Amino acid sequence: MNDFFAPLYEGWGAFYLDSFSDDLYNERLYIPIGWTLLLTTLGLVAMYYYVVNHPRFNRWFHWLVYVLIIGIINFTVAYFISYNEISVLYEEDPYSSEYYTFSLVNFLWALAFCLLFSFGLRWWSTNSSTTPVPQ
Repeated sequence: MNDFFAPLYEGWGAFYLDSFSDDLYNERLYIPIGWTLLLTTLGLVAMYYYVVNHPRFNRWFHWLVYVLIIGIINFTVAYFISYNEISVLYEEDPYSSEYYTFSLVNFLWALAFCLLFSFGLRWWSTNSSTTPVPQ
């Protein structure tokens, strides 16, 4: 599974962060972060369309706020998992901005997966089947 999620985060070279990416790969941290990304995004998007599912919240800007919250959750998860696991490997942590860069990539993937899952799940929603398309 590490080989499945690594290209997602390393962007086929575009987001490869030298030794930081190597540490993420060697410590197998792409797996829990990647699964958290997919499962929380899918679960929370499904909650939006089938649990929240209220006419008051079927506007594109409500959906956008909800998606940004999902992105913030995934940013936080990526930051804390990577920081907590990698910072103990070194006496003096050589990374500072890498944690934020990696978390930002996770945030962007969360937004992309929210959009993808939204277009797949919205059709059977009784009140939000046209969201996120602006009305």
